[in-house]
Amino acid sequence: MIDKLIIKVKPGNGGKGSVSFNRDSNNSRGGPDGGNGGSGGNIILKANSNLSDLNKYSFQKSFFAENGNDGSKQKKSGSKGKNLTLDLPIGCLVWEISGENKTLVASILNETSEIELYLGGSGGKGNTSFVSSQNKEPLLAEAGQHSQIYSLELDYRINSDLLLLGLPNSGKSSFLSSFSNAKPEINTYPYTTREPVIAISKVNYSNIKIIELPSIDNGKGLGANYLKHLYFSKFVCLTVEHGENIIEQIDNLLDSISSFDENLLTKKFIVLISKSENVNSDEKKIINNKLLEKFPFLSTLPFYFSNKNSEKNKEILLFVLKNMSEVNNSENDAFIPTINLRNLNINKVKKTQDFYEILDRNFIQLAEGSDLSNWKALVQFQYKLKSSKISDELNNLGIKKGDKIKISNYEFTWEE
Repeated sequence: MIDKLIIKVKPGNGGKGSVSFNRDSNNSRGGPDGGNGGSGGNIILKANSNLSDLNKYSFQKSFFAENGNDGSKQKKSGSKGKNLTLDLPIGCLVWEISGENKTLVASILNETSEIELYLGGSGGKGNTSFVSSQNKEPLLAEAGQHSQIYSLELDYRINSDLLLLGLPNSGKSSFLSSFSNAKPEINTYPYTTREPVIAISKVNYSNIKIIELPSIDNGKGLGANYLKHLYFSKFVCLTVEHGENIIEQIDNLLDSISSFDENLLTKKFIVLISKSENVNSDEKKIINNKLLEKFPFLSTLPFYFSNKNSEKNKEILLFVLKNMSEVNNSENDAFIPTINLRNLNINKVKKTQDFYEILDRNFIQLAEGSDLSNWKALVQFQYKLKSSKISDELNNLGIKKGDKIKISNYEFTWEE
């Protein structure tokens, strides 16, 4: 079972604006008619209740939305690129990775979750957008906005009504196979269950989703790799074996949980005592009193599981069915995505020893969408540059006539 992996996604780039003039044999002085480029496709995350793991992303790891189409003559705008929708299982957290840091950017917590995570690049403006009283034949147009590639960690945490956690050979698999459609391997040697087993138990015409985690012992064992699945479980069932020291077994499991994340100790806990065929009612009373005295946070009296009493075994499922609607298994502030306000403090001009580099995104798009090797277009570009706030920044940095300016792949000299 794959419950965590890293993929790369990229929204679509915006389409390029067009430099075009409406001229033909009958109209030699027609005006500009270059259309705008279309926006790139967005990255969308959508819940899919039919998924129970991340296996579909184990082979293809890169996903790109479609680029917007370029604008064209006759003021025709390019079409928008198709969005890319990624289906994710309910309970999947999405983290954006940047270097050694990662930030939660999306949480797929219910069937209606649909998140527009990244917008595609905006389309570039065609030359019709640059007509003015001073420039009636603009040779300028914008390139489409380029989108960056993002690294995302998909972190799936299984939603469940009941999660079975226990030491090796504590009877979890026997219980699961008795009341569900699952057929986990059952044997006498430890760690028979090697990955989470998901099962559905039908009780009174209702479904109860049950997870059995691999065994854990003093924070070790295969189950230690899957403790994150406790986060989205409504009830955590501490499965212990009768005949051993029950209190020590429960302490062992609680210590393992606390070592992973002590906040999980606020979950709803119940206890299932397996292999209880020979436990009489008087002994049960003694056990119950000891456990409630030692562990007052338990949601109810312990339940008992025996291969000889199938009707009595159902009591734990009836309890879960009755109470699971009152428990929110995903109410946790730690899973609220962080809103990042990007690119708010980026310098628009950088001074180096040899030149001044323009870093403003809008002017970079304008340079990349225009043919600045055409001196008329370059004159128009410099005029627009001098009319902007970028000119003030350049002057503050000490630019003077003849200094070199670099923007994207172009270099030219500053003229006053």
